[in-house]
Amino acid sequence: MYSSPSGLRASRATYRTIIEALTCLGRIARRITVLRYVTLLLLVCGWNTVMAGQHDPKTDKVTRKGADIYRHYCSVCHGDRGDGQSRARRSFATPPRNYTTAKAAQDLTRKRMINSVTNGRPGTAMISWKTELTAVEIAAVVDYIRTTFMRLDDIETNRPKPSDKLLASRGGVLYMRACAMCHGETGKRVISGRMQPPPTNFILPISATQLTTERMIASIANGRPGTAMKAYGDEYSKADIKAMAEFIRAAFMTKEK
Repeated sequence: MYSSPSGLRASRATYRTIIEALTCLGRIARRITVLRYVTLLLLVCGWNTVMAGQHDPKTDKVTRKGADIYRHYCSVCHGDRGDGQSRARRSFATPPRNYTTAKAAQDLTRKRMINSVTNGRPGTAMISWKTELTAVEIAAVVDYIRTTFMRLDDIETNRPKPSDKLLASRGGVLYMRACAMCHGETGKRVISGRMQPPPTNFILPISATQLTTERMIASIANGRPGTAMKAYGDEYSKADIKAMAEFIRAAFMTKEK
């Protein structure tokens, strides 16, 4: 049996009503999604800058303190304590950096951090801030992060320099000749340039934990693939390489008494 014309018209009308309802719901869902995206974009890209006041990014004067800059521009993603535990963190494919970890202290040189704030980090939600902050302000917020959350000034200031006796030892003499150019005379890397990863900072606690004498002997002798650390096995004897490794641990990694 075929449906009557009136029944067929009613069915078509119902179908059109259902389609229109679904289309309306789809539009509403899209609008909600767009609103959520715009809200997140405003948070990430500096909605708080409206609260930060006007300034000229071309001036070389510090118009705001590092703490204020961090609070207005950075905390929305990196958290009030610099640990990445912000309300926005679950919205990112790549989580915001946790500055309080030993790995952050090891990986993030001051130069790298200034470059990241200035130019952003491709592939992440970290955008460039060079149109919002002056070069001096960028340096100020980086230094605030390094001293407040990474605690690098405390470690570097309180670490005693190697004794004259250690520096005069065979390992000390060889270290100054072969290693100090990258790792620094005090164990704190002094240059990194385009080295990725940067040279190890021997005075950080994570270095004392991870770098055993045996591991350092192997690294000095054979180099570290994928880094700027070359092999010295053909230039120095096993005794000399062992002396360098022992100097590094004694001079930069032993706990203060």
